[in-house]
Amino acid sequence: MKTILFKIQQFPLISETFIVNQIIMAIELGFDVKILIKDLLKFEESSQAELLEKYKISDKIIFEQFDIPQNKFWRLLKVIGIVLSRITNFLKVIKYVKLKSKFSLTWIFEIAFYDQFKNIDIIHVQYGTNVHPIDILKKAGFIDSRLIVSFHGHDAFFPINGLIPRDGYYDYLVNEGDWIIANTPYLKQQLMKIGFSENKIEVIPVPVDTDYFTSMRKRKRPNNPIRLISVGRLESIKGHRYGILATDILVRKGIDVKYFIIGEGSNRKELESLIHLKQLDNHVNLLGKRTQREIRVKLRQADIYLMTSVTFNNQIKETQGLATIEAQSCGLPVVAFDSGGVRYTIIHGETGFLCEEENFLKFAEYLERLINNKKLRDKFSQNAEKFVKEHYSRKMVFHKWRLIYNR
Repeated sequence: MKTILFKIQQFPLISETFIVNQIIMAIELGFDVKILIKDLLKFEESSQAELLEKYKISDKIIFEQFDIPQNKFWRLLKVIGIVLSRITNFLKVIKYVKLKSKFSLTWIFEIAFYDQFKNIDIIHVQYGTNVHPIDILKKAGFIDSRLIVSFHGHDAFFPINGLIPRDGYYDYLVNEGDWIIANTPYLKQQLMKIGFSENKIEVIPVPVDTDYFTSMRKRKRPNNPIRLISVGRLESIKGHRYGILATDILVRKGIDVKYFIIGEGSNRKELESLIHLKQLDNHVNLLGKRTQREIRVKLRQADIYLMTSVTFNNQIKETQGLATIEAQSCGLPVVAFDSGGVRYTIIHGETGFLCEEENFLKFAEYLERLINNKKLRDKFSQNAEKFVKEHYSRKMVFHKWRLIYNR
């Protein structure tokens, strides 16, 4: 049985259900899975707690701990012991230390810790920012594993998180990475700008479980109010304020709508103020965090999905948008801003509508067209389900990962 090591910073994050799904996919492909993390979060707070329990994910976790003595004397003594025990690899130790930006005894403990993974078949890093020190260890010859790195968006735009400059940040990965994964052609183009070879980049979307996110179209629902919904963190990049402004236009036209926003974040107070200012308290509801099961229920009860993500800091955009796929799998037509990789997740005029970023007037116009034309909504609904099954189902993506992992 081949072994795969997933390297992740924090786990499990409620907003990153795709990572849990990726791990489960590897398990179902027959790999012995290990998960290397720095910070363990509460499993019971995960939106996928049931799956974590079912696949016994907690048993697969390894903490990244270097076991460095506090006492300077013992620390130095242990370093000497580590170096002497690897005397045959002394040149590799020297090379590794030289590849680092500045010397620190920590690097020696790092080598000792990662020695346990030297015979791992595949190391799969989630987010480019988590690749260190795997890329340097591989360049120095301590790791022979195939290295796969999945980028998800913010990790491909500098300065990353407003803090990390480009400054050769991915130079080692450019040469040492075996496969670089982008979730859309849009992200692939961004990675090529950074310096990654086109031949090393594979486009594999984040899939949706189409057996779980299913439609309830056959169930009769009242025609009013029309239920609008968005799912995403309450952060600027998610653009929820534009969904609220579009809803305001509809309400002022006398259209009976309810807009539900699932998610939590730093923009909550700002959004609450906008809702009060526009007197939309009876029309817009901030529902906070919800489990995956609760999200599915809300999607099934809704009529139209609003994808309001916009460009952040003049460069960061959504690279895919999983919630849009989940919504369409539940039979919802989508109205979205044409931002980043979102255009690859819907078909304009068939499963939904795309419009210029931040243009909430046009956004409201598309919403009104769908609201006033139930036949069009139903047609888009059927098209959306078919589109997701053909392009974003777990079965389709499962096949792509089987090919990558077994190369």
